[in-house]
Parts: sequence; structure tokens; C-alpha cells
Amino acid sequence: MKLAQCGDFDEIKNIFYQYKDIFPHVRTDYIMRQIESNNCVYDNGIVITFNFYKKPQKIGTVEARPGHCILHQIVRDKDNKDASAASVLKSFFDWTMTDVWLSVRRDNEVAKKFYERNGMKKMGEIYWARYTLPGDVYLYQRTLSLV
Repeated sequence: MKLAQCGDFDEIKNIFYQYKDIFPHVRTDYIMRQIESNNCVYDNGIVITFNFYKKPQKIGTVEARPGHCILHQIVRDKDNKDASAASVLKSFFDWTMTDVWLSVRRDNEVAKKFYERNGMKKMGEIYWARYTLPGDVYLYQRTLSLV
């Protein structure tokens, strides 16, 4: 697994632009901040943005603990047919050495099946846009701590 470098910015930005319909809220300044903070993986055409919580954090109906990781986005370069999101995600889980949370739109069945195939379990619910857009909260649990 490789953390993104500033020189990767244009390639990462272009990958996000391939998914404007899914990630219209991802701005270029956010991408650069994630890269500069070492909170962005860029490996074999796969981009993962993430953060580690410093204090307890509610994610919909569940709560993450300090030190847990939140995976914000995972995207694959559509032009890279050899890109394996599963292998990069597994490496990411191994690298974090802690529990990893994410939230996903409830209607995104493809993503939810991918997360489940890769060891994540649905743990709760979340709503965006004033409770008009439902989502699910998933966890890859590495620690034995209660969630």
C-alpha cells in the first residue's frame, strides 16, 4: 500500500472526476489536504481517503472510538482494468491496525456487497440531507473492543 504524494494530485483528481455523479462534493482542495496530511492512499489506480478519530465520534446510530479509522472514499481508475480495489483495501486494513468505519448510501448495493466480501459488517444506519438520503454504516473490526 502506498500513500499518495503531492505529485499524484492530478491523477487522483482525474479519478474522482470519473465519478462526479457519486462524489460531487469532493473538491480539489480537499484532495490536496488529504494528500498533504498523509490521509490518502494511491496504489495501482485505487484511491482511498481516510482519517483517524481523536475523540469518540458518532457515525449515524453507532460511535467510533479514538484511534479508529474512518474511510471517506474508495475509488478505482476506470481506465485501469488491472486495478484491484480488494487487494488495496486489504492492505489498507492491515496498515491501519485498528477498526475501520465507513458509511455508504443505502441504495449502493454494488459497494455494500464489495465491503461485505472484504470482511466488513453493517453496524448501523446514517441519514444525510435532512433525513432524505438513507445510508448504512459498516465496520471492519480488528480490535476486540466493544463498539
